[in-house]
Amino acid sequence: MAWDSKYSNFGVVKIERKNVKVFSDQNDYITIGLVDEVTNAIWVDDELNITLKSGEVRRYSDRNYFITI
Repeated sequence: MAWDSKYSNFGVVKIERKNVKVFSDQNDYITIGLVDEVTNAIWVDDELNITLKSGEVRRYSDRNYFITI
């Protein structure tokens, strides 16, 4: 599965402690809930890299699937 292009094309993410909001436009978003606080979230092409406070980096290819890098 892959991100719908409306998310990666809009390119906006907002970090809220243990959640990352991934926006598709100014008002619509989905939330990814994590077990640790988030320190960074950045789009790399059509994948979302999320860095946790523990130092773990997760690469999300869609809302539910990630690999640890």
